[in-house]
Amino acid sequence: MGQRKDEERWYYSFLPNNMAGGATSPLIPLFVTEVLGGPLSQVGLVSAFSSLASVPSNIIWGNLSDTVRKRRVFVLIGFGGLALALLMMALATSVNSYLFANFMMGALSTAAAPVGTVLILESFKRSEWAQRLGDFSKVGGIGWVDGLIVGTIWLSSFETGMGEFAMRALFLVGAALSTLSMVLAYRWVPEPHFKLDRRLIDGPLLDIPLMLAERARYLPHRVAHVLLISSRNIRANNFTPDLRRYYACVFVTFTGFHTFFVAFPVFLKQYVGLLSWEVFLIYVAASLASAMTYSAAGRWAARMGSKKLLAASVAGRIILFPMAFAVTMLALGRAEIIAIFCLLHGLIGFFWANISVSGNHIVAKISYPNFRAESTGVYGSMQGMAIITGAIIGGFVGQYMGYQALFMLSSMFMAVGLIMLSKIDTEREPSGDGPVGESA
Repeated sequence: MGQRKDEERWYYSFLPNNMAGGATSPLIPLFVTEVLGGPLSQVGLVSAFSSLASVPSNIIWGNLSDTVRKRRVFVLIGFGGLALALLMMALATSVNSYLFANFMMGALSTAAAPVGTVLILESFKRSEWAQRLGDFSKVGGIGWVDGLIVGTIWLSSFETGMGEFAMRALFLVGAALSTLSMVLAYRWVPEPHFKLDRRLIDGPLLDIPLMLAERARYLPHRVAHVLLISSRNIRANNFTPDLRRYYACVFVTFTGFHTFFVAFPVFLKQYVGLLSWEVFLIYVAASLASAMTYSAAGRWAARMGSKKLLAASVAGRIILFPMAFAVTMLALGRAEIIAIFCLLHGLIGFFWANISVSGNHIVAKISYPNFRAESTGVYGSMQGMAIITGAIIGGFVGQYMGYQALFMLSSMFMAVGLIMLSKIDTEREPSGDGPVGESA
């Protein structure tokens, strides 16, 4: 047992960095409106900027790590990049400088995402992969939730009138946590002698839950497969017709998710009238609900089928998103409104865990075995592109048409996604390994 703890000690170098992410994730959009005085449309641009940088950077860092056959240096870049970006946010005095800080976060902090998973697989025997990866994911999930709790406690400790100081200081706390992760990683993270080909990572390992909550930006914390930068790897015939249709469905559905999420914290703060720490509390509820659902989601996907689970979860969100506006029409006390939003967002988090697990299952099932790595990489990138689109749409629609119209639009996107999903045969596994003469 003692030896196992020593072998896993380096997992905990990721813990403070994940805490920094959790402590600042809801803070990033709130800072735009509460401190910089920007409108909701600029909140959308901030989210889009970080996602716009992180989609290609995630691919580039993963390819670069595999090419130079080094791991630890990319972990250090990722942790250091987040620390630098959060420091820049704390010091930002204009929306433009804040946009640049978020762009830097997307470009640099993703360097660690494609490396952490592979480090696990390169450091331990194949027979231990599932257990080790599960333990590593739990550390990430604990860090994220702990960070949200730190943010809640931090902001609740400051009286009204100190909001700007509290927010800037919380960014500095996040930067310090990421810097601590960088120091710990330098001391603890190994540089394995064996280098794994990502194409050898099989389906069951992808079922290990990420245990991180959904965010209004594309900043992955654990990635197994990245899209190889090669024209051969992104040919249309490398992906089955059903998979190509599923990508379109994912883009539309996730666009609907993020037209809602980009505006949600500002909606809670400015429209509902909650305090910043109360907004954080509602995010804690969603993260805890997601974390407690992942394991069960895998069993439900196997029992009822991934497509049915995905469809039911998206349908649940179609109802819940407009309900977030509808409850504001009720005559409720402050404690009651907070409790209801904790419940609503908790249910949204519950459905996210099911969507995350079932969505990955579908990709694995309807992709060519020889192109599963590329298929999974494109799936992640498609989500990232949807987040960018949803952030821009959500910001501008929310500002100029209001939250009621925005939340209904989110549900309309998801309804279209459900119709598209109904046309896809997710049970038909491809015949053969892939296009003749090609290999992943």
